[in-house]
Amino acid sequence: MSILLYVRGDQMPCIKDYINYGTQGICLIEDIRTMKFRTDQSEREYYVIRPVYQENSRVFVPKDNTFLVEKMRPVMSTDEIDSVIMSVKDKKFTWISEHRRRAMKFGEILSKRDEKELLILVSSLYLHSKETEKKLSGADERILKEAESIIEMEFSFSLHVEPKEIGEYIRDKLGVTEAPLI
Repeated sequence: MSILLYVRGDQMPCIKDYINYGTQGICLIEDIRTMKFRTDQSEREYYVIRPVYQENSRVFVPKDNTFLVEKMRPVMSTDEIDSVIMSVKDKKFTWISEHRRRAMKFGEILSKRDEKELLILVSSLYLHSKETEKKLSGADERILKEAESIIEMEFSFSLHVEPKEIGEYIRDKLGVTEAPLI
């Protein structure tokens, strides 16, 4: 499979490009077409994108909506993934004791979908659980699973491996023998 990427700037994403789009994750741009969704609205050009892990789903992004188009970002290359993994080695978040503040902070990280912050989040949750020798709260456990899932889906697509292999890939890159990450 060839992954077509685009470069931010003058060049816009094109049909058949794979992109990473907000909470949808990896998507294929299937079409760019002029459409009208409501009778009181004029026709607009839309990107028609399909999340690769949700075959029957389609997302319509107006080409003239800068805010939404800026959520489209290139799929990471293998070198970029390796660089991100190495950049988080030995990093962790300062633990936020208050549950609500921690949940808000972690929620922000999940919604941004920044791979570096997601890796630090996963690592921090594992380390906190290990250091305190307590199970994570239900909310922290859900956040951990969601962060792991995002990382697995995004990395596995670019690396052409199964999502379940991503944890081992990350541990190998970091030289970690036990399983604190993914």
